[in-house]
Amino acid sequence: MDAPQTSARAGTPGPVPGPGTPGPWREGVVDLGGHRGARGLVVENTVPSFLRAVALGAGTLELDVQLTADGALVVWHDPVVGADRAVDIGPAVPSDPAFPYAGTAVVDLAFGQLACLDVGRRTLPRFPGQQARPGTRVPLLAEVLHAVREVDPDVWFLVEVKCDPTRPELSSAPADLVAAVAEVVEAAGAGDRVLLESFDWRVLEHARRTAPHLPLVALADDRTFSPGSPWTGTVRFEDHDGDLVSAALALGAVAVAPAYAAPSGATSADPGFRLVTDGAFVERAHAAGLAVVPWTVNAEEDLALVIAAGVDCLITDYPDRAARLLR
Repeated sequence: MDAPQTSARAGTPGPVPGPGTPGPWREGVVDLGGHRGARGLVVENTVPSFLRAVALGAGTLELDVQLTADGALVVWHDPVVGADRAVDIGPAVPSDPAFPYAGTAVVDLAFGQLACLDVGRRTLPRFPGQQARPGTRVPLLAEVLHAVREVDPDVWFLVEVKCDPTRPELSSAPADLVAAVAEVVEAAGAGDRVLLESFDWRVLEHARRTAPHLPLVALADDRTFSPGSPWTGTVRFEDHDGDLVSAALALGAVAVAPAYAAPSGATSADPGFRLVTDGAFVERAHAAGLAVVPWTVNAEEDLALVIAAGVDCLITDYPDRAARLLR
């Protein structure tokens, strides 16, 4: 066996996507993807978290974007800015009737109001090693692109567009979101390092029509890719016999990003665990020209499983753990 490369892949079951497939994938190498930066180590979706992931060897950063009420494209995951993650510092203007802002939907706040929240002060109990960064604000996507590319211009960005077809009042329209992402990415000169993903495939279908230069990643789990799902746009689960690879091809994606386990959220330590992105799945996807990007893999045993299956990029809250296994 050849000496392992940095991020070496063990037991590749088939060819990786061809050289014309946009993305960080390279034959014989598993790319390390930092989930919301390095969420297990530093408060999520913040510039400090993204820079920590890059310092640990992440070649891809997965992040979430939404539009504020005044059209700013910000990096934030949840539709509502929860008090478990954000602390009100003060109103944007005196006697602002919307204050306090914690507990309000992002889409209902102007960026100036969102900027009055400290999102670096509170850590999450489920990540006992997560470090606070007091004084950190919700960043614009443009800020993240600039900060990371100053450190490493070769990093890829897996930009997840947050849109919920079941709760339209909590998100912007797909067309508005795609237009905003395309504009920010172009202004940053980062078009050659951005992949677009969403659970809401209406977003991806719109991007294919209006921003065809942005490569698409079909994001899915057993909740969104299911019979009768409202999440898959015009690509119906039933028309593809439940085959995610076939559906991703119909969508025009260059990669498929399933939850690595079923049921979604399970780990290999749980009863009933099934590895979705096993060697057979990876082989079928590669034969179809698709890269495979499983998420969110945190336990070392599970990281080892997806690496051995030959995935192209793994998304993890703990880039440090993955880096140790990929050396």
